[in-house]
Amino acid sequence: MTHEVFMSVENGLLRVAQVQDGQLVSLSADPLGKAKDNPEQRITGQIFLGHVARVVPHLQAAFVDIGLERDGFLGAREARALLADADRETPIEACVQAGDTVLVQVVRPPQGDKGAQITADVTLPGRAVVLAPCRNRIAVSRSIEDEEERQRLADAAEAARQGKHGEAVDVEGMDGPAGWVIRTAAIGMDAESLAMDMAQVAKSWKTLIDKAEDSQPPALLHEDLGPIEKALRDFVRADTTSVVIEGEAAFRTGRGFCREHMPAVLELLSASQEGSILFDRYDIAGQLEIALSRRVELPSGGWLMIETTEAMTTIDVNSGAHNGPAVSVNLEAARMIARQIRLRSLGGLIAIDFIDMSSDADNEAVLQALDEGFQGDKNPVRIGPMSEFGVVEMTRRRETMTLAQAMRQQA
Repeated sequence: MTHEVFMSVENGLLRVAQVQDGQLVSLSADPLGKAKDNPEQRITGQIFLGHVARVVPHLQAAFVDIGLERDGFLGAREARALLADADRETPIEACVQAGDTVLVQVVRPPQGDKGAQITADVTLPGRAVVLAPCRNRIAVSRSIEDEEERQRLADAAEAARQGKHGEAVDVEGMDGPAGWVIRTAAIGMDAESLAMDMAQVAKSWKTLIDKAEDSQPPALLHEDLGPIEKALRDFVRADTTSVVIEGEAAFRTGRGFCREHMPAVLELLSASQEGSILFDRYDIAGQLEIALSRRVELPSGGWLMIETTEAMTTIDVNSGAHNGPAVSVNLEAARMIARQIRLRSLGGLIAIDFIDMSSDADNEAVLQALDEGFQGDKNPVRIGPMSEFGVVEMTRRRETMTLAQAMRQQA
């Protein structure tokens, strides 16, 4: 099994493609440039010291001044991290009051007339781990499926917290020691290397806290890596066989980052051949065009119509020239739908209108195919039952931007 990462810079936009066994499985696009050039363009992941402007109980939300044009939106669920004993019923007014100073992180950039969506459940990512100060347990990414490896990594992280591989990685959390999330990049990593990554993230957190103590809100305390460095950190895996970067400046940036932070990846890194178009490999450019189209053809003659609005995404399955039973085109559609949702970075509420089937067994087979299509997806997915009209409702955690939104920023 091979996993390849292709990165191409064009017109100020970094496009990243992940190819598994010759098939495109993931596409992302991220504007290049510094956040200061457009403070609302690349703020996802940034951590701010904010000032609570107002609390609105009937919305169960607070609006927080983080220094942007519009106040950030802090929902009750995201604010409960501020209280160690909060539960699912704790109201927003018990978590924050107008005038409070709070540490928050952007999870979704401003859209239209809406401000950024923020959370008080702040996290700080490293190469192999994520520090979660508002939690107190060690969690392992659900993408790490091998139970023996999951347990080994959890034990290694706990040993690092206790100082069994050097100085204890001691970070004070909301209610005892801070929590950690182990990323898929940690697969195969030895205990000492994992402890070093944790120590580096802990050091960055201390720097952030020191800065917060010396700042007045609103203040930017931390911003994530640049797009090239972030792509290398987030997309290179233990089973990655090659990383190819198109663009001389981008390659230099990537090589410098790997030399300092990911030396083992240097031998996988290469520049795209001069005169060749990187995204012509595996017809990535053609698949990108499909991922930006409303209509997606199915091999058997049917097609999908995909419509995305601010509120939700709807997907309609059409049989077209397909002459087989409804279940066969629906199975084909379910696999393609999962792939397109991931390629397009779609999230939120998604409604899928399958072709009507009369058999409960067929309905279950289609739901299973849809569920299997999201195996390994880093974004949590929930799939509901199929209604009597053949409609399936599902949710997927939103990305910062859909692929189409990111590509529009290139124009």
